[in-house]
Amino acid sequence: MDSTSVDLPVPDYVAELEKPMRGLKLGVAKEYFGEGLDDEVRQAVEAAIEKFKSLGCEIVPVSLPHTPYAIPTYYLVATAEASSNLAAMTACATGIGARCKDAVEMYRRSRDEGFGAEVKRRIMLGTYALSAGYYDAYYLKRRRCARC
Repeated sequence: MDSTSVDLPVPDYVAELEKPMRGLKLGVAKEYFGEGLDDEVRQAVEAAIEKFKSLGCEIVPVSLPHTPYAIPTYYLVATAEASSNLAAMTACATGIGARCKDAVEMYRRSRDEGFGAEVKRRIMLGTYALSAGYYDAYYLKRRRCARC
């Protein structure tokens, strides 16, 4: 019930589980099997691929060339969004406001006591990414990559 919701009927996904898999295509991205993949994870994924093959799926190798940019893009966009969204958080929203003598104390304490270390880190990184001179160089460039 927010701006990211849509009023459309939801398909019966459970009913789809009863249908045969023969003829379905399963794309497997080669970039996901590179450096850093844990052997146990690799074995589990390869076993699942073999299971799909045995059920009649066609395994299709695919390439997702922008994969190396996924994590850096996530961290840049997510921190910028966190910074922007959490800027509106006040002590009223965090429950600290009742213990404050004025608005300055309320804002200071809400950020000091209301947010943990990781949230503060993300807010600072996001604020940096959105600051004058860096917005175009970092945030907009990564947003374009996120849409690729």
